[in-house]
Amino acid sequence: MAPESAGNASGARSDSVSNVAHNHTPSSRERIISAARAEVEGKGILGLRVQDVAQQAKVSVPLIYKYYVDRDGLLAEVLGEMFEEFVLEQLDASEAYINALEQPTIDDVMAILALPQQDFRRPRRWTRMQILAASMEIPALRERLGLVQAVIQERMTAFLDDIQRRMTGGRIPVDSSALAMLVQSYSFGFVLNDLLVESGQGIKDDDFAALMRAFLQAAILGNQVTSVE
Repeated sequence: MAPESAGNASGARSDSVSNVAHNHTPSSRERIISAARAEVEGKGILGLRVQDVAQQAKVSVPLIYKYYVDRDGLLAEVLGEMFEEFVLEQLDASEAYINALEQPTIDDVMAILALPQQDFRRPRRWTRMQILAASMEIPALRERLGLVQAVIQERMTAFLDDIQRRMTGGRIPVDSSALAMLVQSYSFGFVLNDLLVESGQGIKDDDFAALMRAFLQAAILGNQVTSVE
């Protein structure tokens, strides 16, 4: 839920953080998490081996078990962090974009919504789907994702409340909690469109944007929905 250009805001923040962290010596926990993430990104969730993480992090296997109990505990920490990061980075960028505007419009809201064929979003949504699937077999990860999702839902709801108030002169015509869930749900649903794209049948960005524009105008501004050409 962020405009492509808004990524510059998070990029600038990352630069400042990297400057501050330049003289920071990573702790053993930080090295373990960094190594585990690299293993997941390089070999997939199933490919993560605690021994490989220990070797890359330059720590002992018993130390990893001391911190995280077992492989599932390590995965819960790493995958939960990745899941949260993917969403909150986009939300941070969206908030920065909207907050810089004097009065947001439907066009501004459309600029932060995901569209089905935006290639730069595809890898992360598939990774998030894999993380959710893994949580079915890893109770600790499922518990962690529940906590993460509660934070995401609360922040998105507050953000959408603010957008609606600023667009309508103080009113909230649509339940922002339900709208936040809708936005997240259709973003996940784009994995189905990815499958259609492979056979040349995917929904085009323009068609989806026209549908969302009509919906938002009717729901938030109360405009009559006209037929989508």
